[in-house]
Amino acid sequence: MIADLGGGVHRVTHRLPWALDHVHCYAIEDPDGWTIVDAGLGTPGTAARWEQALVSLGSPRVRRIVLTHYHPDHIGGSARLVELTGAEEVVQGAYDAVLTRHAWGDERDLDAFEHYLQLHGMPAELASDSIADETGLLVDPADPTVLVDEGDTVEIAGERFGVVVLPGHADGHIALLGERTGRMFGGDVILDEITPNVGRWEDTRPDPLGAYLETLSRISAIAPSIVYPGHRGTIDDTPARAAEISAHHDLRLAETEAALRAGAETAYAVVLAIWGDGLGFHERRFALVESIAHLERLERLGRAESPAPGRWRLR
Repeated sequence: MIADLGGGVHRVTHRLPWALDHVHCYAIEDPDGWTIVDAGLGTPGTAARWEQALVSLGSPRVRRIVLTHYHPDHIGGSARLVELTGAEEVVQGAYDAVLTRHAWGDERDLDAFEHYLQLHGMPAELASDSIADETGLLVDPADPTVLVDEGDTVEIAGERFGVVVLPGHADGHIALLGERTGRMFGGDVILDEITPNVGRWEDTRPDPLGAYLETLSRISAIAPSIVYPGHRGTIDDTPARAAEISAHHDLRLAETEAALRAGAETAYAVVLAIWGDGLGFHERRFALVESIAHLERLERLGRAESPAPGRWRLR
Protein backbone atom coordinates (compact mmCIF):
# COMPACT_ATOMS: atom_id res chain seq x y z
CA MET A 1 0.00 0.00 0.00
CA ILE A 2 2.89 2.40 0.76
CA ALA A 3 6.06 2.60 -1.32
CA ASP A 4 9.04 4.85 -0.58
CA LEU A 5 10.03 6.25 -3.98
CA GLY A 6 12.97 8.26 -2.68
CA GLY A 7 13.49 11.99 -2.50
CA GLY A 8 10.90 12.29 0.25
CA VAL A 9 8.07 10.93 -1.95
CA HIS A 10 5.84 8.15 -0.62
CA ARG A 11 3.25 6.50 -2.87
CA VAL A 12 0.01 5.53 -1.12
CA THR A 13 -2.12 3.16 -3.19
CA HIS A 14 -5.85 2.63 -2.71
CA ARG A 15 -8.15 0.00 -4.19
CA LEU A 16 -10.83 0.82 -6.74
CA PRO A 17 -13.91 -1.33 -7.53
CA TRP A 18 -13.41 -1.26 -11.31
CA ALA A 19 -11.34 -2.88 -14.03
CA LEU A 20 -8.71 -0.25 -13.21
CA ASP A 21 -8.40 -1.49 -9.65
CA HIS A 22 -6.14 1.03 -7.95
CA VAL A 23 -5.23 4.70 -7.66
CA HIS A 24 -1.97 6.20 -6.45
CA CYS A 25 -1.77 9.20 -4.14
CA TYR A 26 1.46 10.76 -2.94
CA ALA A 27 2.66 11.98 0.44
CA ILE A 28 5.67 14.29 0.23
CA GLU A 29 7.92 14.95 3.22
CA ASP A 30 8.39 18.57 4.26
CA PRO A 31 9.67 19.89 7.60
CA ASP A 32 7.13 22.72 7.31
CA GLY A 33 4.26 20.24 6.92
CA TRP A 34 3.78 17.43 4.39
CA THR A 35 1.87 17.73 1.13
CA ILE A 36 -0.50 15.01 -0.09
CA VAL A 37 -1.41 14.81 -3.78
CA ASP A 38 -4.88 13.35 -4.43
CA ALA A 39 -7.16 11.50 -2.05
CA GLY A 40 -8.73 8.36 -3.53
CA LEU A 41 -12.39 7.38 -3.73
CA GLY A 42 -14.69 8.37 -0.88
CA THR A 43 -15.21 4.90 0.60
CA PRO A 44 -14.85 3.85 4.25
CA GLY A 45 -12.04 1.55 3.10
CA THR A 46 -10.12 4.48 1.64
CA ALA A 47 -10.45 6.43 4.89
CA ALA A 48 -9.28 3.42 6.90
CA ARG A 49 -6.27 2.95 4.61
CA TRP A 50 -5.38 6.62 4.98
CA GLU A 51 -5.47 6.30 8.76
CA GLN A 52 -3.14 3.29 8.59
CA ALA A 53 -0.85 4.97 6.06
CA LEU A 54 -0.47 8.13 8.11
CA VAL A 55 0.47 6.11 11.18
CA SER A 56 2.98 4.09 9.13
CA LEU A 57 4.49 7.35 7.86
CA GLY A 58 5.01 8.57 11.41
CA SER A 59 1.82 10.61 11.84
CA PRO A 60 3.31 13.68 10.15
CA ARG A 61 1.76 17.10 10.24
CA VAL A 62 0.04 17.56 6.88
CA ARG A 63 -0.05 21.13 5.73
CA ARG A 64 -1.59 20.79 2.31
CA ILE A 65 -3.69 18.55 0.05
CA VAL A 66 -3.43 19.06 -3.72
CA LEU A 67 -6.19 17.77 -6.00
CA THR A 68 -5.11 17.19 -9.58
CA HIS A 69 -8.61 16.79 -11.00
CA TYR A 70 -12.22 16.19 -10.09
CA HIS A 71 -12.63 12.54 -11.07
CA PRO A 72 -14.01 10.43 -8.20
CA ASP A 73 -10.93 8.30 -7.60
CA HIS A 74 -8.83 11.42 -7.07
CA ILE A 75 -11.17 13.80 -5.27
CA GLY A 76 -13.80 11.50 -3.72
CA GLY A 77 -12.11 10.99 -0.35
CA SER A 78 -10.70 14.49 0.00
CA ALA A 79 -13.16 15.87 2.56
CA ARG A 80 -12.48 12.93 4.87
CA LEU A 81 -8.74 13.25 4.31
CA VAL A 82 -8.88 16.89 5.40
CA GLU A 83 -10.64 15.76 8.58
CA LEU A 84 -8.04 13.06 9.23
CA THR A 85 -5.03 15.28 8.66
CA GLY A 86 -6.23 18.71 9.70
CA ALA A 87 -4.65 20.05 6.50
CA GLU A 88 -4.71 23.84 6.40
CA GLU A 89 -4.74 24.13 2.60
CA VAL A 90 -6.68 22.37 -0.14
CA VAL A 91 -5.21 23.34 -3.50
CA GLN A 92 -7.25 22.83 -6.67
CA GLY A 93 -7.26 24.16 -10.20
CA ALA A 94 -9.67 27.06 -10.55
CA TYR A 95 -11.58 25.60 -13.50
CA ASP A 96 -11.45 22.11 -12.00
CA ALA A 97 -13.27 23.49 -8.96
CA VAL A 98 -16.07 24.67 -11.25
CA LEU A 99 -16.32 21.21 -12.79
CA THR A 100 -16.39 19.67 -9.31
CA ARG A 101 -19.53 21.65 -8.48
CA HIS A 102 -21.14 20.64 -11.76
CA ALA A 103 -20.29 16.97 -11.31
CA TRP A 104 -20.78 16.40 -7.58
CA GLY A 105 -22.56 19.43 -6.12
CA ASP A 106 -26.05 20.88 -6.25
CA GLU A 107 -25.59 21.71 -9.95
CA ARG A 108 -25.37 18.01 -10.85
CA ASP A 109 -27.96 16.99 -13.46
CA LEU A 110 -28.21 13.22 -13.83
CA ASP A 111 -31.28 13.52 -16.09
CA ALA A 112 -29.18 15.47 -18.58
CA PHE A 113 -26.46 12.83 -18.35
CA GLU A 114 -28.96 10.02 -18.99
CA HIS A 115 -30.36 11.90 -21.97
CA TYR A 116 -26.80 12.37 -23.27
CA LEU A 117 -26.10 8.64 -23.10
CA GLN A 118 -29.30 7.86 -25.00
CA LEU A 119 -28.65 10.63 -27.54
CA HIS A 120 -25.41 8.89 -28.42
CA GLY A 121 -27.07 5.53 -28.92
CA MET A 122 -27.00 3.78 -25.57
CA PRO A 123 -30.26 1.80 -25.12
CA ALA A 124 -32.64 3.40 -22.61
CA GLU A 125 -32.49 0.55 -20.10
CA LEU A 126 -28.70 0.46 -20.15
CA ALA A 127 -28.55 4.25 -19.79
CA SER A 128 -30.86 4.08 -16.78
CA ASP A 129 -28.79 1.32 -15.18
CA SER A 130 -25.61 3.25 -15.93
CA ILE A 131 -26.97 6.31 -14.16
CA ALA A 132 -27.87 4.16 -11.15
CA ASP A 133 -24.28 2.91 -11.13
CA GLU A 134 -23.04 6.51 -11.32
CA THR A 135 -25.13 7.58 -8.33
CA GLY A 136 -23.55 4.79 -6.28
CA LEU A 137 -20.13 6.43 -6.46
CA LEU A 138 -18.95 7.72 -3.09
CA VAL A 139 -17.65 11.22 -3.65
CA ASP A 140 -17.24 13.84 -0.91
CA PRO A 141 -15.02 16.63 -2.26
CA ALA A 142 -13.18 18.97 0.06
CA ASP A 143 -13.77 22.68 -0.41
CA PRO A 144 -10.66 24.23 -1.92
CA THR A 145 -8.96 26.98 0.04
CA VAL A 146 -6.44 27.89 -2.69
CA LEU A 147 -7.43 28.04 -6.35
CA VAL A 148 -4.54 27.90 -8.81
CA ASP A 149 -4.00 28.31 -12.51
CA GLU A 150 -1.22 28.04 -15.08
CA GLY A 151 1.95 29.74 -13.86
CA ASP A 152 1.12 29.71 -10.16
CA THR A 153 3.57 27.97 -7.84
CA VAL A 154 3.38 25.77 -4.75
CA GLU A 155 6.43 25.36 -2.52
CA ILE A 156 7.06 21.83 -1.29
CA ALA A 157 10.09 20.91 0.81
CA GLY A 158 11.99 23.98 -0.27
CA GLU A 159 11.31 23.51 -3.99
CA ARG A 160 8.97 25.60 -6.09
CA PHE A 161 6.54 23.50 -8.12
CA GLY A 162 4.90 25.25 -11.05
CA VAL A 163 1.23 24.63 -11.75
CA VAL A 164 0.74 23.33 -15.29
CA VAL A 165 -2.77 23.03 -16.74
CA LEU A 166 -2.90 19.98 -19.02
CA PRO A 167 -6.43 19.35 -20.37
CA GLY A 168 -7.78 16.33 -22.21
CA HIS A 169 -8.40 13.72 -19.56
CA ALA A 170 -10.15 16.46 -17.58
CA ASP A 171 -10.65 20.03 -18.79
CA GLY A 172 -9.06 21.64 -15.74
CA HIS A 173 -6.46 18.97 -14.90
CA ILE A 174 -3.39 20.38 -13.14
CA ALA A 175 0.05 18.90 -12.60
CA LEU A 176 2.90 20.10 -10.39
CA LEU A 177 6.36 20.45 -11.99
CA GLY A 178 9.43 20.89 -9.82
CA GLU A 179 11.52 23.85 -10.97
CA ARG A 180 14.77 22.36 -9.61
CA THR A 181 14.34 18.59 -9.94
CA GLY A 182 11.97 18.40 -12.91
CA ARG A 183 9.76 15.96 -10.99
CA MET A 184 6.10 16.03 -11.97
CA PHE A 185 3.09 14.96 -9.95
CA GLY A 186 0.94 14.24 -12.96
CA GLY A 187 -2.39 12.78 -11.88
CA ASP A 188 -3.83 11.03 -14.94
CA VAL A 189 -2.26 13.22 -17.63
CA ILE A 190 0.13 10.50 -18.75
CA LEU A 191 0.16 6.86 -17.63
CA ASP A 192 2.45 3.90 -18.16
CA GLU A 193 1.10 0.70 -19.81
CA ILE A 194 -2.43 2.08 -20.15
CA THR A 195 -3.87 5.21 -21.74
CA PRO A 196 -5.85 7.84 -19.82
CA ASN A 197 -9.51 8.00 -20.76
CA VAL A 198 -10.19 10.98 -23.01
CA GLY A 199 -13.93 11.44 -23.04
CA ARG A 200 -16.45 13.99 -24.21
CA TRP A 201 -19.01 14.20 -21.40
CA GLU A 202 -22.21 16.20 -21.62
CA ASP A 203 -20.85 19.06 -19.52
CA THR A 204 -17.27 19.27 -20.80
CA ARG A 205 -15.59 21.17 -23.61
CA PRO A 206 -15.78 19.93 -27.21
CA ASP A 207 -12.89 18.05 -28.84
CA PRO A 208 -11.10 16.84 -25.70
CA LEU A 209 -8.92 14.56 -27.83
CA GLY A 210 -7.57 17.57 -29.70
CA ALA A 211 -6.76 19.18 -26.36
CA TYR A 212 -5.16 15.98 -25.11
CA LEU A 213 -2.94 15.58 -28.16
CA GLU A 214 -1.71 19.13 -27.53
CA THR A 215 -1.11 18.17 -23.89
CA LEU A 216 0.98 15.19 -24.99
CA SER A 217 3.04 17.46 -27.24
CA ARG A 218 3.54 19.92 -24.41
CA ILE A 219 4.47 17.32 -21.80
CA SER A 220 6.92 15.79 -24.28
CA ALA A 221 8.58 19.18 -24.70
CA ILE A 222 8.70 19.70 -20.92
CA ALA A 223 10.27 16.23 -20.55
CA PRO A 224 9.97 15.86 -16.76
CA SER A 225 12.76 13.89 -15.10
CA ILE A 226 10.12 11.58 -13.63
CA VAL A 227 6.32 11.55 -13.57
CA TYR A 228 4.46 10.26 -10.52
CA PRO A 229 1.11 9.20 -12.06
CA GLY A 230 -2.29 8.30 -10.67
CA HIS A 231 -2.11 4.70 -11.90
CA ARG A 232 0.55 2.10 -12.78
CA GLY A 233 4.27 2.81 -12.63
CA THR A 234 6.36 5.98 -12.64
CA ILE A 235 7.48 7.31 -16.02
CA ASP A 236 11.12 8.18 -16.68
CA ASP A 237 11.02 8.72 -20.46
CA THR A 238 8.02 10.99 -20.88
CA PRO A 239 8.59 11.90 -24.56
CA ALA A 240 8.70 8.22 -25.55
CA ARG A 241 5.57 7.41 -23.59
CA ALA A 242 3.75 10.45 -25.00
CA ALA A 243 4.62 9.28 -28.52
CA GLU A 244 3.22 5.81 -27.75
CA ILE A 245 -0.05 7.25 -26.48
CA SER A 246 -0.34 9.57 -29.46
CA ALA A 247 0.14 6.58 -31.78
CA HIS A 248 -2.57 4.71 -29.88
CA HIS A 249 -5.03 7.51 -30.59
CA ASP A 250 -4.08 7.53 -34.27
CA LEU A 251 -4.99 3.84 -34.34
CA ARG A 252 -8.22 4.43 -32.43
CA LEU A 253 -9.19 7.19 -34.87
CA ALA A 254 -8.67 4.73 -37.73
CA GLU A 255 -10.76 2.10 -35.91
CA THR A 256 -13.52 4.66 -35.34
CA GLU A 257 -13.44 5.62 -39.00
CA ALA A 258 -13.64 1.94 -39.96
CA ALA A 259 -16.68 1.49 -37.69
CA LEU A 260 -18.44 4.34 -39.53
CA ARG A 261 -17.49 2.80 -42.84
CA ALA A 262 -19.03 -0.49 -41.69
CA GLY A 263 -22.34 1.21 -40.87
CA ALA A 264 -22.07 2.60 -37.34
CA GLU A 265 -24.12 5.78 -36.98
CA THR A 266 -23.81 6.45 -33.25
CA ALA A 267 -21.01 6.53 -30.71
CA TYR A 268 -22.55 3.51 -28.98
CA ALA A 269 -22.41 1.55 -32.25
CA VAL A 270 -18.73 2.48 -32.42
CA VAL A 271 -18.27 1.12 -28.86
CA LEU A 272 -19.81 -2.20 -29.90
CA ALA A 273 -17.63 -2.33 -33.01
CA ILE A 274 -14.40 -1.72 -31.10
CA TRP A 275 -14.99 -3.18 -27.61
CA GLY A 276 -17.95 -5.54 -28.06
CA ASP A 277 -20.74 -5.81 -25.49
CA GLY A 278 -18.84 -7.32 -22.55
CA LEU A 279 -18.02 -4.11 -20.68
CA GLY A 280 -19.40 -3.29 -17.24
CA PHE A 281 -21.47 -0.14 -16.62
CA HIS A 282 -18.49 1.96 -15.56
CA GLU A 283 -16.28 0.87 -18.45
CA ARG A 284 -19.17 1.17 -20.93
CA ARG A 285 -19.70 4.83 -19.98
CA PHE A 286 -16.02 5.54 -20.42
CA ALA A 287 -15.91 3.75 -23.78
CA LEU A 288 -18.92 5.74 -24.98
CA VAL A 289 -17.52 9.17 -24.10
CA GLU A 290 -14.14 8.18 -25.52
CA SER A 291 -15.82 7.21 -28.79
CA ILE A 292 -17.57 10.58 -28.88
CA ALA A 293 -14.20 12.27 -28.38
CA HIS A 294 -12.72 10.36 -31.33
CA LEU A 295 -15.73 11.15 -33.50
CA GLU A 296 -15.41 14.86 -32.70
CA ARG A 297 -11.70 14.72 -33.56
CA LEU A 298 -12.51 13.06 -36.90
CA GLU A 299 -14.99 15.85 -37.53
CA ARG A 300 -12.32 18.49 -36.82
CA LEU A 301 -9.98 16.66 -39.20
CA GLY A 302 -12.63 16.69 -41.93
CA ARG A 303 -12.94 12.90 -41.98
CA ALA A 304 -16.44 12.64 -40.46
CA GLU A 305 -19.49 14.79 -39.90
CA SER A 306 -22.52 14.91 -37.64
CA PRO A 307 -25.69 15.43 -39.70
CA ALA A 308 -27.82 15.48 -36.54
CA PRO A 309 -27.12 15.49 -32.78
CA GLY A 310 -25.78 12.10 -31.76
CA ARG A 311 -25.49 10.87 -35.36
CA TRP A 312 -22.30 10.45 -37.38
CA ARG A 313 -21.14 9.51 -40.84
CA LEU A 314 -18.03 9.65 -42.96
CA ARG A 315 -17.43 12.82 -44.89
